[in-house]
Amino acid sequence: MNNDNPLVSIITVSFNSVKTIEKTILSVLEQTYKNIEYIIIDGGSTDGTVDIIKKYSDRISYWVSEKDEGISDAFNKGILASHGEIIGIINSDDWYEQDAIQIIADLDYKNSADLYVGSLRYWNNEQKNHTIYPAVNYKWTISFRMPHLNHPASFIKKEVYNEIGLFNTKYKYAMDYDLFLRAYLRGKRASFTNKVISNMITGGISKIHDKEAYREVFLISKNKILGAIWYLLSLLRRAIKNIFK
Repeated sequence: MNNDNPLVSIITVSFNSVKTIEKTILSVLEQTYKNIEYIIIDGGSTDGTVDIIKKYSDRISYWVSEKDEGISDAFNKGILASHGEIIGIINSDDWYEQDAIQIIADLDYKNSADLYVGSLRYWNNEQKNHTIYPAVNYKWTISFRMPHLNHPASFIKKEVYNEIGLFNTKYKYAMDYDLFLRAYLRGKRASFTNKVISNMITGGISKIHDKEAYREVFLISKNKILGAIWYLLSLLRRAIKNIFK
């Protein structure tokens, strides 16, 4: 049965994010949609991040600051602490559009899918750079590479995590690809919107460590022939960009 006002759990993971986390927190707390459970998993920050979290602690459902085993582990801690029917994850240097959760709740009411994916807008020096729209035809490519299933703009039903499992902690950069691929292989259905859900500064850990991320994607891929070709092409493209830089 569809619920037009489901509890949505939003998880933010952070570590020494004092310069950016307040914008992330406010983007969640100022949502037009109100039935939100907000969870922050901090990895033991020492730069003042915890002070900012405490500033809003009366509006945060649950938060903790302790050492973890990496991003995947922090994601999993948040998921295990959540009670929502739908779960979104927004990192501490990204931020939501003000109506992001309402858009996802509307999608859930209309389509009742397993996953919801929207568009992700990139910023460069406080200027809009470009927007990545979700790959509606992701089934053609997900067996050998990560399609545009924008993780900061994605929401997954709690029951999906219960069925397919949490993030695989052995992956440091392509954990989202591994999760989406497992969901696809278990027949989970995705619903899409081209509306911008979240925002990200150009760069990020997967861009900084893109070579390692490409390798993990290849290891996770199911079609190893196409996966190897994509891996080599990605390394070639990376080398060419570095030459011109």
